[in-house]
Amino acid sequence: MADETSGTDQQVTGFDGLPAGLDIDAAPPDAPACPTLPGSGLVGPLDLYGLAEQVLAAEHHLAQAHDPVHRLLLLTTLAWYNRQRDTRAALDMATEAMGLLPHATGASERELRRLTARLLLIKAEAKALFAELDQAGGLLESAKQTFRQIGDLLGEGDAFMTEALLALDLGQQRRRAQAHRMAHALYLRAGDTQRQQIAQAWIARDTVFVDAAAAERHWGPLLPEGPLLEHPGLDAVAAYFHGGLRFARGDFMKALRHYQRGCDQAVLAGQMRLAVMLAGNVGAAHANLNDYVSEFLWRERAHGMARGTGWPAAVGQCLRSMGDTLRRLKQSGRARHLLLEAQEWLAPFGRSRNQAIACQYLGDLEMDVGNPTAALRWFDDLLDIAVDLEQSDLQVEAETGRARALSALVRRDEAMAAAGRALSLVRSRTDHWREIDVLRALADIHRRFPDLPPPAGMAPGETPVIHLLLRALSLAESIQGYTAPADLLAALGEAYEVVGDIARALHWERRAGQARGVIHSREVSDRLLAMQAGFETERLKAEGDYHRQIAAAEASRAAALSEATQTLELLGRIGQQITATLDAEAVFHGLHRHAGTLLEFDGFSLYLLDAAGDGLDLRYGVEAGRPLPMVRRLLSDPVSLVARCARDRQEMLILRGPSEQTAPSHIPGTRFMRTLLLSPLLVGSRLLGVMTAQSARENAYGEREKLIFRTLSAYGAIALSNAAAYARVDSTLSELRSTQNRLVQQEKLASLGQLVAGVAHEINTPLGVAFTMATHLQSERDDIARAFGTAQLKRAALDQFLDKMDEGLRILTGNLERAADLVRSFKQVSADRSSEAVRTVDLTAYVGDVLKSLDPMLRQRRVAVAVDGTAELHVTTLPGLLAQVVSNLVQNAVVHGFTDDGKPEILIATRRLGADRVSIAITDNGCGMSPDVQAKAFDPFFTTKRDSGGTGLGLHIVHNLVTGPLQGDIDLASVPGHGTRFLITLPVEVQAP
Repeated sequence: MADETSGTDQQVTGFDGLPAGLDIDAAPPDAPACPTLPGSGLVGPLDLYGLAEQVLAAEHHLAQAHDPVHRLLLLTTLAWYNRQRDTRAALDMATEAMGLLPHATGASERELRRLTARLLLIKAEAKALFAELDQAGGLLESAKQTFRQIGDLLGEGDAFMTEALLALDLGQQRRRAQAHRMAHALYLRAGDTQRQQIAQAWIARDTVFVDAAAAERHWGPLLPEGPLLEHPGLDAVAAYFHGGLRFARGDFMKALRHYQRGCDQAVLAGQMRLAVMLAGNVGAAHANLNDYVSEFLWRERAHGMARGTGWPAAVGQCLRSMGDTLRRLKQSGRARHLLLEAQEWLAPFGRSRNQAIACQYLGDLEMDVGNPTAALRWFDDLLDIAVDLEQSDLQVEAETGRARALSALVRRDEAMAAAGRALSLVRSRTDHWREIDVLRALADIHRRFPDLPPPAGMAPGETPVIHLLLRALSLAESIQGYTAPADLLAALGEAYEVVGDIARALHWERRAGQARGVIHSREVSDRLLAMQAGFETERLKAEGDYHRQIAAAEASRAAALSEATQTLELLGRIGQQITATLDAEAVFHGLHRHAGTLLEFDGFSLYLLDAAGDGLDLRYGVEAGRPLPMVRRLLSDPVSLVARCARDRQEMLILRGPSEQTAPSHIPGTRFMRTLLLSPLLVGSRLLGVMTAQSARENAYGEREKLIFRTLSAYGAIALSNAAAYARVDSTLSELRSTQNRLVQQEKLASLGQLVAGVAHEINTPLGVAFTMATHLQSERDDIARAFGTAQLKRAALDQFLDKMDEGLRILTGNLERAADLVRSFKQVSADRSSEAVRTVDLTAYVGDVLKSLDPMLRQRRVAVAVDGTAELHVTTLPGLLAQVVSNLVQNAVVHGFTDDGKPEILIATRRLGADRVSIAITDNGCGMSPDVQAKAFDPFFTTKRDSGGTGLGLHIVHNLVTGPLQGDIDLASVPGHGTRFLITLPVEVQAP
């Protein structure tokens, strides 16, 4: 089966150049000038990815740089270039760079905000790759908002490319495609041709999974095959696109050539996530050609690259692929182990394409071992994910698998229905190699149930099984380089044996035997054994690392040089773990735990400097497994060792002799410690606190322990600084979100207030007319009554009175009916707006009711509104939210779309889209929007009428309501000078949350 994955985890982003005043080639005042390196990326804007020579040049400059500003720029450059070459190193560099931001005194606030946003974006990508998705999302939004606020188009475009990466791993296909389109629009506005081309290549790749034929027609001429030469990163993405096209058409020979070239180019560009996927896809192409030797080579290459990164998505994908390879080689036990392990690696990403393919492989495995019930559960999971992701190739796999499982469970009609759906899907895609599997599944159903009606087009003498298998074989032989699988040939032999044609049965069985010989060749077996040995070697190595950690903790101070080297390596790994968290409590526990593996101590404490900077609070303290009471040490305390360590900012080793029994700063209720290690927690020149380790033994610590403790203190300071910074950012974001929610609520209430005022004004008119007419009729009646009472009533006067009464009652009734109609519409709309209950409404009629509530505003501005809708178009939705959406869009057109010239018109059209969707198109003939305005139209607080009181929340609320509770989509199209159209698509029945 194919191992094709959905897109790539490597976003194609770039550095927007160095800000003015922070020229990376400008020498600091007290340092020698950096040499100019043409083509190194150190002059002018940095490269999109960073080639190897550019990384080396930046590293060379960093080794010579001492000025904080110069180091800040170089660290940011290297962190950007290394974000996938060495993600953990990039994180460390970004952390160090952030520590230098306060010291960049020669930079403007805007320049510092740009660098801060870039560093946040680096961290966001790293967190996404390590499956820390919540942190990645928060960092990404912070970076995106900062870029947007300072008007950095390239930075914002890069942030959208990172969002595409995050959306890929979360299985959010629409969000990913939209992010690529937004990035392209921003790059276009910024005039960066190379970024535009790369974003286009990703957009093209996205469309392959929706409609490969349409993607080839539209994008093929824009992305010619072969090396593009401009940049290896662009070449890699273009190769990914062309490989996907060939794969979808079953041309695996060309697909693997594109994938192989793309893998090499991705490595050159530092796109290791894309390189891992392309290597896996080369293996998948070989697998579909039944070339298992080559498949093994590429699977091992992909796994080797993924193992080196430690990224869960990459490792999980490779384990999944190798599990399926082992399944096809009848290693079911080992295959199940790897596939379930892959599921664990992929679990943080939810319902992604990678996890869907793992479900497919587990279903195939359960069918192989004769457990169709379990297989059906996996195929049902696959179908659910495929439908959610809107990926028809996975739907084909799911329905084909379900057909086979249902057939084995003797559920004939359900099996035929599933196979029929699979056949319709696969033919609409012109996907020959998947059609082979569908035809084989149909043949198996006919074999199990001979009483089924025969398929169309059978030749004389053929049975349904033979006919379907021959069609599958014909398709297999039409695919260049494809080797018909042995079980297909064997199935043909069995089918001919059933009808008594022994000669043909022997012919196909011999061909099946030859195919099995290829699969089970000695070379394949050797590769399998080598791969299994590799797994065992990795396991033994991991166990060895663990035992080395224990040995390092128990080693004596006189350890050999090799042991010291191992300790340093262990410290490096510990440092990576400690600095990987952004929670202060987790840092405290991590420092305590890791210090305990390397040092013997009876007590461990962490003091942090208070906000005022004049005292140290014991934030974490443990003695003999018991927590210590919270104490405070003033920084000016002359006898406190902790205060002294903080004041001097120097590490201290305190050795107390046997005659000493107490200490002035001893914490009540704790033991007297004879050996103490104290180290300040410093980030640059900034003091965070003090870390201590204490032992009741004399002379417990020497130079080795001082080195270890010093290193742990440095890592702890960095981790605590990161945690504090993240807490501040998180607090600020929470406050901003709260403020935004309040403003959104105020906007909704203001909108409802305007509705009430408008309707009240509108009702006053017919009620005023009715009241005036009633008063007039009362006066006429009094006159007639007086004339009648005095016997002066004439027939002509009575006739005139009756005529006036008839006309007056007609006017009175008409105005009262109009007022009642307005009240009825307003009651329903206002009740809906104050409630979020689900209700079934006639969509066209309901839109008309909403427009009646807006009639005062529309007539005042002389705006003509027409509704063109399908009658009896019933939807079950949240009508109050729908009313809010329609009102906001109509008001937006009236306020922003029309000038004083011309005849303003709005057309609202409602239509049914298929069986389960409806659309509402709101079109005006106003002034339209420029591309810049369109790109920001749904952003919160963006408005072109701020000087007129606009809040910029109307369209933002619309977007959130449509894509959120209403569970739909909204699309904006506008041409300057020719009007605007908002197209809303909604489900016929909203799903309960």
